[in-house]
Amino acid sequence: MKVKDGLNVKIEAVAFGGAGVGRIDGFVVFVPFTAAGDVVAIEIVQRKKNFARARLREILTPSPFRTDPVCPYFGRCGGCAYQHIRYEHQLEMKHGQVEDAFAKIAKIALPDRSFIIESPRVFAYRGKATLHARKTSKGVQLGFMDTSGGELVEVDRCEIMHETINDQMGRIRSGGMSLSHPSDITLWSGDGPSLGETVIRRVKDRTFIVPRGGFFQANLYLMERMVDEVLKFVTSASVETLIELFCGSGLFSVFLAPHVGRLIGVEIDEDAVRCARANAANMNLKNTRFVSTDVQSFLKDMARNKESVDLMVIDPPRMGLTQETRTALSEILPRQILYISCNPATQARDIGELVKARYRLVVLQPLDMFPQTQHIETLAFLERVA
Repeated sequence: MKVKDGLNVKIEAVAFGGAGVGRIDGFVVFVPFTAAGDVVAIEIVQRKKNFARARLREILTPSPFRTDPVCPYFGRCGGCAYQHIRYEHQLEMKHGQVEDAFAKIAKIALPDRSFIIESPRVFAYRGKATLHARKTSKGVQLGFMDTSGGELVEVDRCEIMHETINDQMGRIRSGGMSLSHPSDITLWSGDGPSLGETVIRRVKDRTFIVPRGGFFQANLYLMERMVDEVLKFVTSASVETLIELFCGSGLFSVFLAPHVGRLIGVEIDEDAVRCARANAANMNLKNTRFVSTDVQSFLKDMARNKESVDLMVIDPPRMGLTQETRTALSEILPRQILYISCNPATQARDIGELVKARYRLVVLQPLDMFPQTQHIETLAFLERVA
């Protein structure tokens, strides 16, 4: 099997990351934009020792799970990976991908777990968009990077964005909104130019301020359910001290604080910490403290001072925890850990290490915060073993 060979293959499953998995004489081949059950003609574009990557040339026999993509840019734009797959099957795939990651990477016994929580909306659900922008002699080009990550795909609208974001894109092109950062622009749903560097978000009955360039949960219609799922782990047990790592602007902190003795939020982004403090003050929370520092240093200090904690809530970036952070956690040994992640592979790696350090995985709950894309959000709840 050589690069550029024309071959046919049946797709057996879709792996985490979005590519279909087929086998040719037992050799694994990854083919993007395919679905389980497809029989496809492919062209090998890269050969490695244990697998190959291929380009889809033609669908010979379509999978029963296929549907027509809504977006005309699908297949070129790197934003969505699953618009060609029926949503019910997307949920089954993602649930299986989480299980597969924990079985293969964490290598631990999985608890009884609920099926993945679906999103109430599968299009027009995102409340934030980060677009690449270019000024040209013909106007402003707005879009996302292509599947290779090297070229800009100009888009008129994005089907997974809230319609107010698409409206803003149109106004930028027509000159109705100024473009202060010609290489990168962040748009928020319901947003306008008058809000400056702070964005207002409303979740349940609470109003939050967030840095314009900061992080906030993106799914407008599943966010409240996610908060409810997080709260379950606090309201079901007595928690005196709760520490939230990577707390951002305090979304979870604000809802968790009334149920604990004291809450400390840790976040390296100083703008986000200022917002978290303001959000807690606006809601008259007296038992919260937010610290602007890196998580690794904070945990090392805790371990050195032999501080104890009842519950540690962790919501790290996609790359997960560093080895130093995992080591510090194994020294502090919080009574319970709630690990929130958008990457089951790095989450499984980290939890596998935590299980070796006297923890037991009790709950594993996926949520589909990102329909049509390859991304998955997962809540994992661990208890320290005596």
